[in-house]
Formats: sequence, structure tokens, C-alpha cells
Amino acid sequence: MGQFIYGGAAASAYTIDDRMLAHLEVAIATKFRRGESFHFTIRGRDLPSGDGSREFWMHPAIWMEFRIDDPTVTRPLNPAWIAAMVAAASTDRGLGLLREPPQVS
Repeated sequence: MGQFIYGGAAASAYTIDDRMLAHLEVAIATKFRRGESFHFTIRGRDLPSGDGSREFWMHPAIWMEFRIDDPTVTRPLNPAWIAAMVAAASTDRGLGLLREPPQVS
């Protein structure tokens, strides 16, 4: 399990599956390269406490870090999953933790 760390000096860390975290990192970087900011939510079922949610405004000027514990589980990346994340981030609801779709060959 890796960690998504958001917010600089007062940073908060959130534990996320390494494979999902690697795909999130690419999807978020894709949006930032396009100059696009967006909303990101981690829902209660994905939090250690199991309740509530954490809301983030994703912008390239805000410090964040992706710590992947086991990079061997992240490859190969699934382009369909990255595309689904980028598409979700472009909606009014924003990006959430999406399940991995089947690989398209």
C-alpha cells in the first residue's frame, strides 16, 4: 500500500493501493500538463476510518507526493484505467477512486 500525501507543511497522508496510486499519479499529471485543475474525492469506504470523505482541490501549485511501496505491482499500466480517471476528473463530480477496468489489448 502506498500513500497519497497532500498539502505541504500541514500535509495529510492517505493510504491507497500501490497499483491504483500509480494510475492516479499518471492521470493527475495528465490533467496538470493540460493546465487543468479539478476536484478529487476519497470516500469513506476508501479511508482507514471507513467513514466520511476527504475532498481535495487538485492544482499544480499545491504540493503533493505519491509514495509507492511496491513498484512491481504497478506495471504494466492500464491505459483504459488512466483514460477513465482523466474523464472522471473532467466531470462536475470530479475524480474518485475508480475500480480498474479490464485491459484493452
